[in-house]
Amino acid sequence: MTKSRHGAQNTPMPNRTELESIQPDAFIAHASIECMTEMQLGQLAASQSEVEPVRQFAHQLVQDYEKASSDIARIAARRKLPVPEALDEEHAREVELLREKNGREFDSAYTMRILDNYQKTILLFKRGQRIKDPEISALASRALSMLETRMRKTTSLLENLTP
Repeated sequence: MTKSRHGAQNTPMPNRTELESIQPDAFIAHASIECMTEMQLGQLAASQSEVEPVRQFAHQLVQDYEKASSDIARIAARRKLPVPEALDEEHAREVELLREKNGREFDSAYTMRILDNYQKTILLFKRGQRIKDPEISALASRALSMLETRMRKTTSLLENLTP
């Protein structure tokens, strides 16, 4: 569990059933954690990858998630919703596991992790689209569009990494 900027405790990412009816505060917290995780992983990939297309992809991904994170923080501030300051245990562990890898092993693990995580993140943002707050649902729609585009690029990137 992490403390938010407003002192509230955050819960781990919800499972599929819990995402069926996500509340605005939970959506903002979970979306923020996802963005922070992807930014940290992207920064790691930009420095640890041996493959230029992976480094370029990671740089683009960091930019996308920085924008989404900024949008989340702005909406959260207006709505007085808590935003986590740090990763929860699960996401911090994911970053550490990748930090221990290098070379081809890192590139493969990084791209596979992104593909594996996309389904959960896409589901989160699809649920966010259903939130009655128009600003939050619009944020979720923008992020979803970005995620779907990045997923196609990741699939292509993975195909190019395979020997």
